[in-house]
Amino acid sequence: MFTAIVSIAGLVASAYLGRRELARRKESGDRSGMGWGITFCIMQAIAVALGFLGMAPDDILSPIILNAVLTACAWASFARDITWAHIESYMRFGDELAARTFRPDCGACGKYDACAHRITRDEDLSRIGRLGRKLRGRARELRIALHRPTAVCVMLLLLAGLFALLGLEIPSNHDLTWCYPLCILLEWALITAVMVGLFYLFQRRGGAPAFTAFLCWGIGMAQFFVITFKSMPIQPADLSALGTAAAVSGGFTYIFSAFGLYGMAFLAISMLLCSLAGVFRPEPAKRNRRLFLTNLLIGALCLVGVGAHVTLIDYYNTLNITVYTWRPLESYYRQGFIPTFISSAQTIKPPVPEDYDMAKAEKLEKKLAGEYDETTGKTWQRTDAETQFAEEKPTVIAIMNETFSDLSIYQNMHAGYNGPQFFKNLPDALSRGTLYVSAYGGGTCNTEFEFLTGNSMSYLGSGVYPYTIYDLLDTKNLAEQFKDLGYTTTAMHPNHGTNWNRENVYSAFGFDRFMTISDFQNAEKLRGMVSDAATYDKILEMLESDSAPQFIFDVTMQNHSGYDTGLLPPDKLNNYLIDGAVNNEVNEYLSLIEESDRALKEFVGKLRKLDRPVVLVFFGDHQPFFPDKYNNRWFTNEDKAEHNMRLWTTDYLIWANYDVAGNDQDSHVDNLSTNYLGTEMMNIIGAPLNDYQKAQLTLRSALPAINTTGYLDATGTIYLTSVKEDENGGDAQTSLQKALQARSEYATIQYYELFGDGKDVYTKLRQSAANETDPNLAPGTTQIK
Repeated sequence: MFTAIVSIAGLVASAYLGRRELARRKESGDRSGMGWGITFCIMQAIAVALGFLGMAPDDILSPIILNAVLTACAWASFARDITWAHIESYMRFGDELAARTFRPDCGACGKYDACAHRITRDEDLSRIGRLGRKLRGRARELRIALHRPTAVCVMLLLLAGLFALLGLEIPSNHDLTWCYPLCILLEWALITAVMVGLFYLFQRRGGAPAFTAFLCWGIGMAQFFVITFKSMPIQPADLSALGTAAAVSGGFTYIFSAFGLYGMAFLAISMLLCSLAGVFRPEPAKRNRRLFLTNLLIGALCLVGVGAHVTLIDYYNTLNITVYTWRPLESYYRQGFIPTFISSAQTIKPPVPEDYDMAKAEKLEKKLAGEYDETTGKTWQRTDAETQFAEEKPTVIAIMNETFSDLSIYQNMHAGYNGPQFFKNLPDALSRGTLYVSAYGGGTCNTEFEFLTGNSMSYLGSGVYPYTIYDLLDTKNLAEQFKDLGYTTTAMHPNHGTNWNRENVYSAFGFDRFMTISDFQNAEKLRGMVSDAATYDKILEMLESDSAPQFIFDVTMQNHSGYDTGLLPPDKLNNYLIDGAVNNEVNEYLSLIEESDRALKEFVGKLRKLDRPVVLVFFGDHQPFFPDKYNNRWFTNEDKAEHNMRLWTTDYLIWANYDVAGNDQDSHVDNLSTNYLGTEMMNIIGAPLNDYQKAQLTLRSALPAINTTGYLDATGTIYLTSVKEDENGGDAQTSLQKALQARSEYATIQYYELFGDGKDVYTKLRQSAANETDPNLAPGTTQIK
């Protein structure tokens, strides 16, 4: 409310100043700058609205500074003639400086040798003296040049670019002293070049560069909210999922931070400078075709130059601007939003493995598959399981539970939290353990991509969403595999089928049916989202109605962020005290996980009673967005790889309601990554494996887990993705050297399976609309249906 009160006062002051200046300039008939002044008043009105809607920060200083800046900008616009008079005074000083050309010819005077005030001849000066005189002359010329109209106009645009940069960075990146100076200089140059280009392209009008400044601030605010909700920055692949991204916005609470208001103040200053640069536009009488074409040429050169720079210069290898996949936020903070975004965009094209050859890759895959056949494939456990599978044809249910994770790994949350008890203590699982994932706080589709296809995001990057970018029509996957075995294949997600382009991807994968929100109209809901239990009931209905073997892939919705809805019933809400303090967001999340655990217990209990063989794979797609602050607060001075990897883990289990041949079913712990999970499940239950899966299992002996953050060697040691050689290894092959070799071979066969010759890698099937968060909203909109 304080922001609203201050903004009302600022708006009243701006309106008063505007009315006063309008009356003063009435006789002259000059109305220049009035539109800009009104624009700044509108910005103050927006600040008023933010205050009344509860979207303003609980801060005193930021609204005062914002409104002081906006009122000053409004007055400078309303009083354009006075502002311009000061600029003209500055330029006249340059003219006066240039007019001071009198210099007496002391060298020609007969009293030169005896005069104490003579101006020394050049030949009487030392070399340093002559250099000093020349430099002073150049400095004088520069001072004169800086007062010329064109130079003043360019300086205004340079300053406008600087403040636009601040408007972009400050909302989310509060400490620019942490940034690399050259990266910030590059970002300033790019923004300014675009603003100058648009300024001249639109014939020296200030509106176009001012709009660029507004876009910068808008991106900065979007970055702030995305970081707030996901603890991840905006990345290029997000642009390919705008439908989902826009729809996600419906489930969160938006509150500007103080830095958002500071960014708005910088935006206002940038817009004012752009408006003043526009005053230099020549009078109508001086405009001609030559000037028009010159402006177009300058504008085009600036914009084409920016385009050429962005497309032709390799930011990763040439400028060393990289995205740290294990901590992408740090990359954006240190290198600036635009340089890091460009570097990430340039890497969307899948990197080709070193010395890649399609024929050699195919040969490598067959070789690795042969090694599996000669080792694991010949064990009695595998052969017995194969025989059993061929006879039983068990139904396979894979549940990717939204944001399911065990946060007790964070020192029990300093609240005595022990995690989901049924899930952690199920005694007769076929396999269970830590699951290393390539998503954090969001990006569900990447976890399911890894599970269904066996491909690792490690070779594609953290800012890439294959579902929305790559052509997956011929990609090997579990749905296709089970369908070829005579299974009925069903995918379900109790939300809109357009999310993450699933409607197209699932069809390409070969799913016979995709059940979406329309199939759950009367289902049980929790916080307005279909509950886990409701999807399990739907699965049980399918099993009762069809005795044929089925493969069912269930992507749940219940636990989706945000977690400050306040919509959980009191009897389902836990009240943990974290370091003695209540955190409603954390408590809502932990309560949801308890509900998921309860629903899983009931579901497993019902599966036990079925008179048909069923295999269950249950895993979480990623952690919520908030554990990073506890990870940094409670785990200090530890190995960096272990510290970062903790955020990129969930848990999994593989369970069956029948005795699986060759398996003790004693909940054996086997920590692995999502890309191996589907293959390991197929291996354990005796299902047929393709050569790619056999090759993965061979590589897994040296590379047990891999994700975008890092990888593990056979000893369980964690390494970050950036570790690409064993600095301590000798002639003998160490576990790290074997992991590195396996990592290289995996990259080769994955590229072969995904992209083949690499000539046509991008999808032609785009998602139409989406609403990730609230199934009560129509796709692509925030309006209730």
